Amino acid sequence: MATRSLLTVPLVLTVAAATVAWVALGPAAALAFGALALLEIAMAADSSVPMAGIAGRLHSPARRLFLSIGIVAGVLAMRLVLPPAAVAVGGATDPASAVDEAVFAPGSFSAHLAEVRPALAAFGAAFIWSVFAEYLFNTDRLSRRSWLGGLEARLARVARPRAWSVVTAATGVLVTTVLVGRHDAWTPDAVLPVAVGGAAGVGAYLVSKRIARWALRGVDGTDTGSVGTRGAWRVHAYASTVVFERGLVVFMLFEILDGVYSLSGSGLLGADGLGALEQAALAVAAIAVGAVFLARTTSHLDQAATLKRLRYLKAGAAYVLGVLAVLLWTSLLLPVPGTVVAWFGTVVIGLALASSLPWRAWARRFRRRTLAG
Repeated sequence: MATRSLLTVPLVLTVAAATVAWVALGPAAALAFGALALLEIAMAADSSVPMAGIAGRLHSPARRLFLSIGIVAGVLAMRLVLPPAAVAVGGATDPASAVDEAVFAPGSFSAHLAEVRPALAAFGAAFIWSVFAEYLFNTDRLSRRSWLGGLEARLARVARPRAWSVVTAATGVLVTTVLVGRHDAWTPDAVLPVAVGGAAGVGAYLVSKRIARWALRGVDGTDTGSVGTRGAWRVHAYASTVVFERGLVVFMLFEILDGVYSLSGSGLLGADGLGALEQAALAVAAIAVGAVFLARTTSHLDQAATLKRLRYLKAGAAYVLGVLAVLLWTSLLLPVPGTVVAWFGTVVIGLALASSLPWRAWARRFRRRTLAG
């Protein structure tokens, strides 16, 4: 029943948009859109647990804002706006040309995105590792059971955890920069972008957390006691840092690590003879459907307190970020297999879920029933 409820709105939106596409562009376009929308829904399902873990760190009313419109707006903005912005900031082309290429010349745009990829991957790896380090070193000093045993427990008790987060991220940047400089796959010109991108990633994380701490003083009651007009602005600022955090993760996973740009429709739309604007419109609609499903699933997980009942699921969500950061650093040195990119999140979350289930209690009940029978 819960699954049907979660799927109702996204499937209704998919059917409605597919019908419009059928009437306006033909059956081939409608079928391609349906396939792309279902792909986005599947990717959203894979991202919902890490997203719920992030939502759990938010204070109300920032959490309500994040779960209602923040996720949808953030996914759309990061998937559609960040790639052209990254190309423009990286100097591969000017902003207007980047947007024009993204819609009308995806091949040229992909080539320009590849030019700035080393800096982007280094930026994303450093930023995402810093987010993962919040869990690894338990910067909030929360009481929890360690998923991976004694080593994780010791890391969660280190002194000055925020300093350790910065030090480990900076170490990752330094080691990757040195290895890239010695690796035959890259020219020496890639060393500086990797170093600058990594340093910018650490800096962006620190700025984001500074904004979040400033915003929290207006929404947790320590300064203002209530959320008025000023507090509302702080709520938006706080939620925006979380939207940026998760949006960057999605961008790094699909656009940078997987190498598939959103407006290209993952190759599903180009073979149907559609114009550039039609392809872009269908891709945006499919991304919106996936974003709505992600928001509904995340909200359901949050309301059901699933991460609290399944005690290691939050740890799995955190380790997905850690593995993603390592894969991004690795991708600067050698290709990461597509199978690993597609399935690592599912495998980590699956292991966390399996270890959270009360297998021993079930076994004891089964033995009692067997003996009683």
